[in-house]
Amino acid sequence: MIILKIAFRNLLEHKAKTAIVGSLIAIAVIFMVSGNSIMQSITSGLKQSYSAAYTGDLIVHGISKESFSLIAMGGAASDIPQIHSYAELLKAARDYPHTEAVLPLVSGSATISVNEESAGFTQLWGTNLLEYRAMFPNSLNITEGAFPAKDGAYILLSETVRAEAEKETGKKISVGDKVTLGGFGSDGSRLREAEVAGIFHFERGSAQLERISLVDANTLRSLKGMTALEPSTQTTQTTPPEANASGAVPASSADVSEDDLFGNAGSLINAKPAQAAGTKTVNYDSILGDTSVRQKYSTADENAWNFLLVRLSDSSWYPEAKKALDGVIAKTGAESAVSDWQWGAGMVASLAVGIQLIFNIIILVILIVAVIIIMNTLVISVTERIPEIGTIRAIGGSRNFVRKMIVWETLTLSIASGLAGVAAGALLIATVGSVGIGSTNMFFQILFGGSTLHPVLSLSSVFWSLASTVLIGVLSSLYPTAIALKISPVRAMQKN
Repeated sequence: MIILKIAFRNLLEHKAKTAIVGSLIAIAVIFMVSGNSIMQSITSGLKQSYSAAYTGDLIVHGISKESFSLIAMGGAASDIPQIHSYAELLKAARDYPHTEAVLPLVSGSATISVNEESAGFTQLWGTNLLEYRAMFPNSLNITEGAFPAKDGAYILLSETVRAEAEKETGKKISVGDKVTLGGFGSDGSRLREAEVAGIFHFERGSAQLERISLVDANTLRSLKGMTALEPSTQTTQTTPPEANASGAVPASSADVSEDDLFGNAGSLINAKPAQAAGTKTVNYDSILGDTSVRQKYSTADENAWNFLLVRLSDSSWYPEAKKALDGVIAKTGAESAVSDWQWGAGMVASLAVGIQLIFNIIILVILIVAVIIIMNTLVISVTERIPEIGTIRAIGGSRNFVRKMIVWETLTLSIASGLAGVAAGALLIATVGSVGIGSTNMFFQILFGGSTLHPVLSLSSVFWSLASTVLIGVLSSLYPTAIALKISPVRAMQKN
């Protein structure tokens, strides 16, 4: 207790120096509390909005040498890898006890044409539209039309994409109209027609999201060439035609021959025309032969998906859920991976994390400067008190006593100033949070998840700010203490 009394007395006796050092510490703490609270509010808001409305808590996806994510900046690549061992991973995700919902999804992009007139392009998410609404009920706002009530080739068109298409063609696009989607895969381009079921915008949209439209999964699979038998894997078979004369479907695409695809088409050339009315006609189905292989080329693969989105009852279960799915991947040998919402959000989340890292580096620099300034101030203070320190040593005060006295004096000032800074920072955040930080800049709207950010006080930033003040106090006292302890009591008393 006596050390604390001496510390308080010294602080009160040197009010000017105490005020200067205390103000520096308080300002640094205000900056730390308010800045980190704003940055964590941005990150927390992004996590809440993206995981609840777009990505889920974890995402199962394929592996590629190229960088990709669920929400891409720019056009979605047509070669996004498929999920391997999809059936096993889907079962594992659904069986996990803390899973609330699972949604498979295909990602791609397409050009849009209206009445054979080019009308721009859109990024596409292909899925079961009713399942999407069930998993993300607050994700989007439909301004015209509705979710389709039955299966079929339907598209929910983004308001932004619709507006650009209308401007491009000079024609209004309404619910019920047909649009032609053009896709390009490894084996060429494809066209598919889809009916406009509705027009929508995402509730917390951004530059990335406003170009995304929703379409049924099979339409997008067909555009991307994700069929039951992908042409890109074909090789020419040299087996004689007689090997497939029974009409059996080859085991794999490697066993496909021209006769498998077109049957005995030659018999159509050699077929004799009917001699007269009423005579036996040619059976063209028999002539064309087995069409099952051709059907496979045009039938979408129901197990072809790019992403599997999983929403948990609580995001805190993410590590355990990831471990469970990673176990299935290791067991099946699938070339797939499990990532979190941050990976799915892509550039937006990376940008927020990068800004927070830069901000923390700036704070670290400020703390180092604060330590140097406080240390220099304390050195001057200790130099002025050399006679006092010498007297304490002369009457029996130990080196350890002097060390504790200086350290506690610095700690007392640091903690008191830190608490004042925390209070001021909390008040600042409360004020800004009630008013909000608005911006019309697209860059900040992406980070804010909207036009306005309402920051809240971060308890972790309060804790680390107070911990930093203690660290400042300890580090700042080391050098002045070393100077004080180098002075012998006799020399110190001679300065009186």
